[in-house]
Formats: sequence, C-alpha cells, structure tokens
Amino acid sequence: MPSRLHLRPLTVADAEEMSAVLADPALYAHTGGEPPSEELLTQQYRIQTRGESADGSERWQNLIVVLEETGEAVGYVQATTPKDGGPTEVAWVIGVPWQGRGLGGEAAAQLVEHLAGQGVRELIADIAPGHAASEAVARHIGLEPSDVVVDGEVRWTGTVGGRAG
Repeated sequence: MPSRLHLRPLTVADAEEMSAVLADPALYAHTGGEPPSEELLTQQYRIQTRGESADGSERWQNLIVVLEETGEAVGYVQATTPKDGGPTEVAWVIGVPWQGRGLGGEAAAQLVEHLAGQGVRELIADIAPGHAASEAVARHIGLEPSDVVVDGEVRWTGTVGGRAG
C-alpha cells in the first residue's frame, strides 16, 4: 500500500504553517501547555534545525509530517539520539483535524525506518498515562510500557527490530 504521507526535514520557514497545525488547545489535553505562537516556533525551530544540542552530546532529527495527497503539513516527528550510544527518544504529534486516521502510527513507523538506516536499535518514548492514541502509536512501532516514570509520563521502551507494524 502506498504511503499516505512523507517526512521532510524541519526548516525555520515551517513556523507559520506549523503554528496553525498546532493551534487547537485540545492537542495539549494530555501533555499540558498551550498552542505555540508563530514567533515562538520560529525561535524553537532556529535551535532545532542546528541538528544537535549546544554541548554536542545529542543529535536531533525533527521532521515535518506531510500528506502526500495535498502537500500540507499535519504534524511532526522527532528523534533525539545521545552520541554516547544510549537509546533514541522518539516523539510524534499529529494536529487535531488529522487525528484518528492512523497517521501518527504511519509517521512514527517511517521515523523508525529512517532511524534503523542510521544504525539506531534502542528506542524510548515518554507518554502521559491514559493517552490512548499515543500508546497505540507506541505499540505500533514495537514499544512497551516500563515501570519508569519521567515527569509524570510513562517511559515506553523497545528495539527497532521489535517493530510490530
């Protein structure tokens, strides 16, 4: 089955479109916070597009999720890989108007495939308890909940080879 979406690298110019994608307050029901302004995203994207932390200890990959059919951005996925060889932390966000279509799982699976090509083997994701949609995405990419809680979120762990989807 052809993919309904593709991932492309984040640019600072994405701030305008992404501020609309991330504008619905319902998106923050499980994680807290509020919709970011275009100005805030511009500042954040200037940092994220560097590709690594200021101290050089982490490699960052921030990718926009784009619908093939329309070319519109619908969310993002990201991966933070410690250069010391620790597990890569992954995250995904799909804007409210596009939720419930399986796009989060598809985007996360594409991210995992991309990371596998870079030699990444261990994955982690921190998910708010009871966030059923994110839990489903985590399971889709082969992650399972652990007993570890970080800032009130459950740490999910797995390996790239353990992908279910």
